Amino acid sequence: MRRLVVAAFLSTLAVFVLFGGGARANTPRPWLWQCEQIGRADAQWTCYVRLLLQDVDRSGDPADELPRIDARARAAGTSLAGNCHALMHEVGRRYGAEHHVTLGQLMDYIPRSNDPTCSAGFGMGLVMYLGPQIIRSGGRSALAQCMRLPTRYRSYTCVHGIGHALMRAYHGNLRLAVQSCRKLGRQGVDCSQGAFHDYWISLRGADGTTRREHGLSPRFLCNGHLFYVRPCWYRYFVEQAFAPIIDSPAAIERACRGLRRLQRYGCVSGAALSVPESAFVQTRICARLRAADARACLRGVAVQTVETPARQRSLFALCDRMAAGVRTDCREWFGRTLTAVTNGRFRCPDRACEAGARRLAAPFVTFS
Repeated sequence: MRRLVVAAFLSTLAVFVLFGGGARANTPRPWLWQCEQIGRADAQWTCYVRLLLQDVDRSGDPADELPRIDARARAAGTSLAGNCHALMHEVGRRYGAEHHVTLGQLMDYIPRSNDPTCSAGFGMGLVMYLGPQIIRSGGRSALAQCMRLPTRYRSYTCVHGIGHALMRAYHGNLRLAVQSCRKLGRQGVDCSQGAFHDYWISLRGADGTTRREHGLSPRFLCNGHLFYVRPCWYRYFVEQAFAPIIDSPAAIERACRGLRRLQRYGCVSGAALSVPESAFVQTRICARLRAADARACLRGVAVQTVETPARQRSLFALCDRMAAGVRTDCREWFGRTLTAVTNGRFRCPDRACEAGARRLAAPFVTFS
């Protein structure tokens, strides 16, 4: 009798596993699910960095592996996709240290991808690691390497990384880092954005920086005494843990009240960058601002996050919603930035867009 009861139980269990309980076990887990299920943010970060570094190490070829990681992270549908750029800063730095990467080898390791998430983050991390080598020439040797990269977006992110690298090589001395950026000529402004970005990150001691006990207000720091105004403001809001939520034209107005000229332009651009919504929502918010602020606001639109050609065309079409005096500026800026992130695949529909695309080699000043 006991055997019959046991047999019946096992039969029922088999049915449960086959038709019910086993469904969860057979569902594919997302890539690096081990890290995603960790509740503590710091422990989750450490887990992701460790496993991502293992993946890159095993590949033996970061330049080709990072584009594959971009795809896996996006397909996972977890927090990894949104955090991958920042995570890869640390992975890139660690990889550079483990493999003793030199500035002369940089082209062998930089990811072969325009992707702004994992690939761009890893490339920046490598450049950060190279800070002590970069500082020997004040950044000039690194700039030459960056400008050899085959796409404009990759060269831009590399130059931005030089600013981060100089800050770390100068042990957080912003003035020295910015002075070195200025000596790089026309690309110095994009280098400076990386330096200022590193400063704002250091106010909370993130991304491998040494935490500053007392930070300066952007209204003082970005007043022009360090030459660059708009790049100084650009990353301020997104890096402040307790910054006001910017989600409307009124919120942008409040954040930048009392500022004028380039200070206001920089503040509005930085505030727009921190809007926690899609590029489409950001653009619609810009359209509701007065003309001068709308032009500045457009520089904060996350163009690089709009991936498909159809959506890129839809974003460009939103320029029609701008006030008459802003539409041309909108078309030129979106034409230029969409051309950069697509490596020239975006088809400009009008002359203003084409004019923007022709300025691809010029510094971006404010761009993600």
